[in-house]
Amino acid sequence: MERLRSLVGKRENKLDFLRDLVSLLLSREELYSNEALFKDAVEEVYSVLKAEVRSGNFDLLDAYETAVVLRAVVFKENLDVPPMLRKLLDELG
Repeated sequence: MERLRSLVGKRENKLDFLRDLVSLLLSREELYSNEALFKDAVEEVYSVLKAEVRSGNFDLLDAYETAVVLRAVVFKENLDVPPMLRKLLDELG
């Protein structure tokens, strides 16, 4: 993550950092194609958006949902529907 922070630069605002990070990934294929770096970036985006939504910033809910799907794809999680529905049911209590 430190490499990404050095490429993007320091940002006080977390959302500005995420915008710059995603823009950088889109504009530089060598970053996007570096699996470890890309996974770190996706995890950072996911974590920041999750924290924002949990703290009540519901304007970012759509972005968070997109990050959830992106994270599942990048980390090659099982995307079969029945297991996902079972997992969702378990998580709902």
